[in-house]
Amino acid sequence: MGLKDYHLFVGRYDRGLMAGDANHFEVKLNTGNDFYRLAVNVRSQDGSMLLSVFDENFQHELLGRLLDTFPTDGVYELNELAKRKQFGLDFLRRNMVGDFNKMIPLPNNAPGLDNDLQDKLTLALDKSKADPKSRIFAFGEQWPGTSKPDKYFNEIKDQGLHDIHMNQGNPKGSHDQDNGVYQDGGLLIYYPSLNRWTAILLAFQTQFNTLNPTTLHTDDVTGNRISGTVPTPTPGQPDVVVDGDVVIIAALVNPKGNEKGKEKVILLNTTDEAISLNGWKLVDRTHEEFEIKNLSIDAGSTLEIKIPASSNFNLGNKGGTISLLNTQGIKTHGVQYTKEQAKTEGKIIRF
Repeated sequence: MGLKDYHLFVGRYDRGLMAGDANHFEVKLNTGNDFYRLAVNVRSQDGSMLLSVFDENFQHELLGRLLDTFPTDGVYELNELAKRKQFGLDFLRRNMVGDFNKMIPLPNNAPGLDNDLQDKLTLALDKSKADPKSRIFAFGEQWPGTSKPDKYFNEIKDQGLHDIHMNQGNPKGSHDQDNGVYQDGGLLIYYPSLNRWTAILLAFQTQFNTLNPTTLHTDDVTGNRISGTVPTPTPGQPDVVVDGDVVIIAALVNPKGNEKGKEKVILLNTTDEAISLNGWKLVDRTHEEFEIKNLSIDAGSTLEIKIPASSNFNLGNKGGTISLLNTQGIKTHGVQYTKEQAKTEGKIIRF
């Protein structure tokens, strides 16, 4: 089903506080014409910690499009699928996190400094408030507002945004009706004077296929978790390829001169055995695919995949994503690059 009212709120931080149940950090956001509350989850209802990314130098091909399309503060509806695919967050398909093992479990609050979600959210939001030109891009589901006073910020109306976390991979019977694609929640903070972004991305541990290592595989239409993606060794059979066995380490996205037939992606086999890539696919930002045929990658070696001129797979020069799918269509690795990284002709981008 997915979220019913996916939105982007753009504005400035006013103040924040921890909710009484300590499951949410409440944020008062000024969008210029009105005030809204952002309910940011900091603890699961079962008491478990959320996984988090706080990246103070976040770079992604989506960011330029956000600035171009939403130059002023306000409330923007992104509910249509076309809008979601163009502007919505998706931790998995947009390769926003890359290696999900980088997501750190943090408590909602704990003794000490800068060691819990309350501390890290407060620090990031206070920093944005200190910069008069900073802007917060908040993604999530808008709840039906009322004329009553907000229960945390009585001076404003009851209106705002929740589900400001990953919204895919929920198990059956536990918010699985919220699963979808290109509708993840999150906070992105832009500092124009520095031309720098901070990303705050949160997810529940129950949304992942496995923990330690942390893996995520969801359906490209429903956002439901794909079962059976955790490999189980079979006696006498080759090991099943898992996340990170073959990774994308570099790409030539902007060749000199006529680009057709000159783009290439470089893969690395991180294991001690050769792996057949026959039937594997590379997928670009617009979901065009290139199927790898009759190639294998030696143990501990690299392999250069040249994209023929006849392929619809395209590494755009304005930023993009590259995902690697195995023969079951499961993403085993993914990267993204920005317009700035792609601007120099003939230069290999390293990931």
